[in-house]
Amino acid sequence: MSAATHADRETARLALRVYMSRTGLALNQLADLTGFAYQSLRNFVSTARYGDGDGKFTAEAILEFIRKHPAAPPCCAPGKLYETECTRAIRAMVKYVATGRWGILYGPAGSQKTFGLESIAAETADSSEPAAVYLECSPKLTPSGLLRRISTFLGTPYAQARETVLQTLLFAVRNRRSPLVLMVDEAQHLYRAVDTLETVRDFGDKARGRVGILMAGNEDVLRLFEPRRGVYFEQWRSRIEQKTVRLTGLTGQECRQIIAAELGTLRPETVEQLLGKPVIDPESRRHYYSARRLFHAIRDLREMLEKATRQ
Repeated sequence: MSAATHADRETARLALRVYMSRTGLALNQLADLTGFAYQSLRNFVSTARYGDGDGKFTAEAILEFIRKHPAAPPCCAPGKLYETECTRAIRAMVKYVATGRWGILYGPAGSQKTFGLESIAAETADSSEPAAVYLECSPKLTPSGLLRRISTFLGTPYAQARETVLQTLLFAVRNRRSPLVLMVDEAQHLYRAVDTLETVRDFGDKARGRVGILMAGNEDVLRLFEPRRGVYFEQWRSRIEQKTVRLTGLTGQECRQIIAAELGTLRPETVEQLLGKPVIDPESRRHYYSARRLFHAIRDLREMLEKATRQ
């Protein structure tokens, strides 16, 4: 076996592992898609001799399949992100965390928090070095599931063992040109998932300043690090309290600008109907509007107008 052939095979093995990570496909599914025997594919990935290059099962064939069926970016923009007071605060917070710092971003539903974070992650998701990873948590998110989802965004290969996945991720982030931003959304769901919460901290700590962590969610995210079940979270609190930003929602002027951009000029009464009643923020006592409610109202009116036009 020549050195060039060996290098080609190693390139194909790495590309295949990354492809599996990006697509979430298992080996048996890839075997069905490519037409290769599952046993041959498994042996190729594990570097076994059998199936390592005879006939049509070659490194070139694997790379050709990946070229013809590229993996989609793991995060796509959810829609147009309008610049508002909230989105500017979100971007400023992400920029702060991008220097390797940690912080908390929280606010009620409709404050553009999730939409803004998804959009920021999507802006560089298909680049060779994604600047940010967006993760939406659930109460059942395990430590292994957390690490594998990060691997999916970064396009790094992952194994079955959690520690192996962690070491692969650490190697990747330590060799980046700039720190990675890890945006953990709906983080309040990790209140009882202490092991997963500690895995986030462990990853951030071992990255040695190459990972900035943003814990985002509703007001309950502030309770994440209160002592419970014999766990006191001193290490978390000494890191996460570097900066905390609270969001509210859209101003009336911002809403009117978005309505005009989406629907054009409308009668004043129609605009006011779309706005609905403002919400009073209990802390600042300022009035604001829910972005989620506004965009649902815009969608409903657009669909009604399109239906009337068709008729």
